[in-house]
Amino acid sequence: MSELLNQKSLVQGKVPSGYFNALFGLSGGWLNDTKETKHLAFNGYFISSYNLHLRASALTLCNEVKRAVPSNWEPAALSRFIRTYGTHIIVELGFGGQDVICIRQNHYSTISPADLKVHLEDLGDCLFTDGNGESPLNHMTRGGTNKVPEVFFKILRSSNLMLTSHSESSTKDGLTIIYSKRGGDPYLCSHHKWLQTVPNNPDAILFKFVPITSLLTGIPGSGYLSHAINLYLRYKPDPDEFEHFLEFQVPRQWAPQYNELNIVPQHPQQRSPTLRFRLFGPKLRINTSQVSSNRKPSVGLRLYLEGPNCNHLAIHIQHLSSIPDILSSITSSKFSQWESSEDFGHEFLEPIQWNSYSRLCSAPVKHNPKWSEMVADGAFIVTSAQLVTRGRWLKKCLHLRLLFTHVPGCTVRKTEWARAPSGSHNGSLITNISAVLSSTFSRRENPRLRRQETEAAAMNSGIFDGGPPVRVQSQKLLGYVDMKEAVRGANDAPGHWLVIGAKLVKEGGKIGLHVKFALLNYCEDSEE
Repeated sequence: MSELLNQKSLVQGKVPSGYFNALFGLSGGWLNDTKETKHLAFNGYFISSYNLHLRASALTLCNEVKRAVPSNWEPAALSRFIRTYGTHIIVELGFGGQDVICIRQNHYSTISPADLKVHLEDLGDCLFTDGNGESPLNHMTRGGTNKVPEVFFKILRSSNLMLTSHSESSTKDGLTIIYSKRGGDPYLCSHHKWLQTVPNNPDAILFKFVPITSLLTGIPGSGYLSHAINLYLRYKPDPDEFEHFLEFQVPRQWAPQYNELNIVPQHPQQRSPTLRFRLFGPKLRINTSQVSSNRKPSVGLRLYLEGPNCNHLAIHIQHLSSIPDILSSITSSKFSQWESSEDFGHEFLEPIQWNSYSRLCSAPVKHNPKWSEMVADGAFIVTSAQLVTRGRWLKKCLHLRLLFTHVPGCTVRKTEWARAPSGSHNGSLITNISAVLSSTFSRRENPRLRRQETEAAAMNSGIFDGGPPVRVQSQKLLGYVDMKEAVRGANDAPGHWLVIGAKLVKEGGKIGLHVKFALLNYCEDSEE
């Protein structure tokens, strides 16, 4: 659908335009909109009165614009260029009017595309003939399978049809209907009367563009600008946040990397501590090694089963491959301090399954407020993590330790606790489900819904987007560990979240992880 409307505007690709998002009431966050949308449809009238277009001569950029193109990857300069000159040049405008009904269907809706098309056509016949057409009410068969969803009647009965745009939603049916007018007198309820006002009061209903990137040939730094524009169009960050967004658009990597994972059986003298969950249940070994991002900003955490038998529980950190310029003060920081859930009381200890067996500590691990008395103003971000156990024999307790590094000159603007996505379309985090999970949960989930959810969230073009496949010899352990990743990236507006805390949790008899993310005010912001 987005590609169809883009073609009318001479825009290549499938990335939704602002016009498309406004038409269907979408947020503009492509991945989240994709996860929450199953089908889109529209029915309406598009009346073209006249077009205005530039003369058909070769377009060139003026010297002022050419000089403004940054020659290097400079987020501040790239952001300033896009705010000043935009991303496209308008070469044609179509004026007239449009009277359109748009439908957005989510993944939980059970209405078939064929039925949805019939209902939309009936609704259009009624609205565009001023009630003289056949109403969807006449098609309603209360005892049959072709029952018209209630939201169609709500849009007909609404007293807000005289507004320029009006929407009605139904959680039960998973549908949202948006009825809008543009051009003419949009406050007229009658379609016939509205048509008569379009020639005297036309509005822009069609835009044709030429991308600025097509005119940058031979200009130094054009590749950097093209990449920045593509990121802006794909993720649509807030223009005021775009500079910080670009600072974080560097490769990300997990620590440890896959080639660093231990796949060789351990020597008997190097055995890791173990957890037991119930009588005759499997043993889960704990990898107590410290995992470090080498002071690079952390953007996510996950629990992972390592070892040749996938029976060693470890914690991994996702971090940026380089330090953004806006966080360069971290390199001069001399303050790093560990904080652990071991410092909290017994009220946070929870049995993972049976009361007489292993437990975990669900206390949140955050920076200590007393540290602010030891260092100058700044924020504390996570740069290392470790799992440890305390206690004896069957009642060992799993704890989380985090290393916090001081970032001078920055302050915390906003914080949010987030969990790893559970496969719900309501989740706001990006999920790359590891291949080791594929065979375990298939018996408990609806395969059709699960396939839809995976396809909707798949934005990684790699063959194994969640990492290389892992041979799991002990399927039982997957019933005790939730290995979904809790990460935030470009799709999570405004796109520059950092990890500043975490806690172990027990959910459904599994060991899980909740992560605390934060947005920072950076050094340059505080100076302004």
